[in-house]
Amino acid sequence: MEFEWDVAIVGAGMGGAAMGYALATAGHRVVFIEKGLAQFSQDEKDDPDSSDEAKRLRNGRWPQQISGTVDAHPVRFFPALGCGVGGSTLIYAAALERFSPSDFKIVDKSGKPAWPIGYENLEPFYRKAERLLHVRGSQDPLQPQSDVIEPPAMTRCDQHFFDSAQANGMHPYRVHTACRYIDGCDQCGGFICHKSCKQDARRAFIEPAIATGNAMIIDQCNVEKVSADKQAVTQLSCRKNGAELAIVAKLYVLAAGALSTPLLLLNSTNEFWPNGLANTSDLVGRNLMFHASDFFAVWPRGRTRVSEPGKSIGLRDFYEYQGLKLGVIQSTGLTATANNVLHFLKSLIDRNGWIWLKPLKPFMRIPAMIGALISGNATIFTSILEDLPYPENRVKPDPKEPGGIYFEYTVHNELRNRMQAFRELYRKAFKRHRMMMLGSEVNLNYGHACGTCRFGPDPSTAVLDVNNRAHDLGNLYVVDASFFPTSGGANPSLTVAANALRVGEHLAQTLSSKEDDGPEADMASDRAS
Repeated sequence: MEFEWDVAIVGAGMGGAAMGYALATAGHRVVFIEKGLAQFSQDEKDDPDSSDEAKRLRNGRWPQQISGTVDAHPVRFFPALGCGVGGSTLIYAAALERFSPSDFKIVDKSGKPAWPIGYENLEPFYRKAERLLHVRGSQDPLQPQSDVIEPPAMTRCDQHFFDSAQANGMHPYRVHTACRYIDGCDQCGGFICHKSCKQDARRAFIEPAIATGNAMIIDQCNVEKVSADKQAVTQLSCRKNGAELAIVAKLYVLAAGALSTPLLLLNSTNEFWPNGLANTSDLVGRNLMFHASDFFAVWPRGRTRVSEPGKSIGLRDFYEYQGLKLGVIQSTGLTATANNVLHFLKSLIDRNGWIWLKPLKPFMRIPAMIGALISGNATIFTSILEDLPYPENRVKPDPKEPGGIYFEYTVHNELRNRMQAFRELYRKAFKRHRMMMLGSEVNLNYGHACGTCRFGPDPSTAVLDVNNRAHDLGNLYVVDASFFPTSGGANPSLTVAANALRVGEHLAQTLSSKEDDGPEADMASDRAS
């Protein structure tokens, strides 16, 4: 049987893009299927709070609100997710940090390693991803050696906080970011970069893949169902501009994100898969993890003024602390301006489900201005706290909105306790500085969803095998953050990219060595590896 494509990839974010790059540069034919746009206008002003679906798509933002419950309270909001060629990297702040070697040594409740691979298995692909994404930063004194490029000098403001943290006994370093710092660089955290400065998945992976002549993009195309028999996926049923479209390939890769990928599998029921595709373990959609992130304002000491802070400073001193898994502290590059405070207040209302306050959102500018007057001399830092997997935290089909994203999440007491312990350590890092927390609840970072199709060697406890192939199907792979068995305490994007390059290399070798185009040959090859 002849296939037009060797591999069909659903989603063109970090995982799908890196996978496609690895395959296309190895000579294999790849098609990217993307819900959003392939091109973005530079002329339209972006508004993160806009509810206009078409405008959100033009600015690379997820077009619909997502729904769910947090501690049984309903929430509905626009998530901090991208949509379009580049995925969430279109609007990310480009912090690309490695997980710690200790993350790969965590054991699960059965006493077995949670990660079926070690740090040493990802390390060469971390290096490759850092090179392709032009990652700049300085060596983290608490982590293994990396090959990041030295960034330009910090602003006077950032140097002040860097020196202060160092004087407090911390080990600060220049946070690792996918930024080339060309003239006029704005770092573009939260927005599409139109200057080829911030390196997103589109620039680093998609464009080089297309340049090989082995890859193409079908944008504005929604995958509605993955069809499969008992052993393999047979086609993707899509809709583009109202027309139905069927895509057939040798291998299929899902990389739509840890919220959308499990929903696509759960919605793809048939006579062979009544509980959802590749779901004999009943783990598709379960073990949903986010990071918890605080934002806190820190005032400079003495006469130092806050002007043009960058996303420059990282601290891992509390990544693990007295037996607790915590995470990193980073500068955000933001000052406590009225617009930043206003955006924070609005998102706080949405993400915490404070329905009674939503009618007041149009009037929040006055308290935001007051807050800015109080804290306008401060720069904003953030934390990333590791989340832990629980089967009851999950993504599932929305009973009220077919095709919509719906999740259920319970904040466990251990997360609250670790959050409180982390907060007490912020002051240790910035002692002798005045500080103010911007919010007191456990603030879930919905842009860092992971864990909903975890990988592992045992089909009863994992959806995917060590090479990210579905245990149940011979030609289906998942390479977005769904595969994470733990969330780590750092930004997930670099680990997604490194793993996709690892799996892409494996698949490229598998495709090159196969004599039979059938999925059974791929299953045998994977099992042999």
